[in-house]
Amino acid sequence: MLRGTTKPISELYSLALLDLDGVVYRGKDPVPYASQSIGDAEKRGMGVEYTTNNSARFQSTVANQLRGFGLDVRADQVMTSSVVAARMVARQLPAGSRILVIGSDHLREEVQKQGLTLVGSAQDDPDAVIQGWYPQIAWTDLAQAAFAVERGARYFVTNLDATIPRELGIAPGCGSMIHAVVAATGVEPEDSAGKPESAMYDEALLLASSNGSPFGKEQCLAVGDRLDTDIEAGNRGGYDSLAVLTGVCDAEQLLYAPAYQRPTFIASDLRALNESMPEPRQVGPLQFNCGQATARLTETALEVSDTSDINALRAACNLFWQYDEREGTDATVKFVLPQFNL
Repeated sequence: MLRGTTKPISELYSLALLDLDGVVYRGKDPVPYASQSIGDAEKRGMGVEYTTNNSARFQSTVANQLRGFGLDVRADQVMTSSVVAARMVARQLPAGSRILVIGSDHLREEVQKQGLTLVGSAQDDPDAVIQGWYPQIAWTDLAQAAFAVERGARYFVTNLDATIPRELGIAPGCGSMIHAVVAATGVEPEDSAGKPESAMYDEALLLASSNGSPFGKEQCLAVGDRLDTDIEAGNRGGYDSLAVLTGVCDAEQLLYAPAYQRPTFIASDLRALNESMPEPRQVGPLQFNCGQATARLTETALEVSDTSDINALRAACNLFWQYDEREGTDATVKFVLPQFNL
């Protein structure tokens, strides 16, 4: 169930684990209010780590983009799935192990930083394959990954995202390329560095702690715009989470979210980092209030007091989630939903 706060979130949590695309920027453009809100949160003492499933962009490239939005960002504050994958594999294999990288220069560099040895093909008998996404990936790359896995190399990937948004539309992502290797070999990746696995948050927490005061999970807040990656990763890892409506997630997705994808907090945008928020409270068997907003169930519909009020959505989510868990799976499907305008 959603919770409330009596003081700003940036004073309640010591470290924000911020997703990037859809939360801080959309492609080349900043998300409204994001940069100012992050800066204000940092002034209140909140630390920030940026997390992304993108395995192709160097940390310094992402940091430069964020600095262009007016943020004070070090490259090591950016946690990419290449960084996580390299560290993950280095923990599981001996130093110097031979690695076939199917991915970007960024992934290759991170693997070398971890004391692992790069090899060029399956004929070099790699101990493991790490597969990521990059725009130039070719059939020959996928074939080399398949040949190596067939020969017994362990199989790791940077993320399982089936699609990736590009300027002209939605394109195949890392997960789609992984399916080709799995289809050829019958071998599933044994581990993935990207969300919805919690490894990215865990690594960000470790690195943030090594740069200053140690943080516990209870001091960290995962922030994202996707329930099936950002929020699910937080739940898998035992982190509180904040879902914002500046990217993929919308009101309907939140209302119908399964328990493992439900956030701790909901907000319209990152201004919520520096605000308190009321807790949704039950006031009847089929009604919740949140602040001055109300949500209630009739026989056929979910009704809210104001479709433009984020507190109405908060109340509606707690009401829907409670009803669904009480009545059984998909019990809420029968209700007509209001058209939120948030």
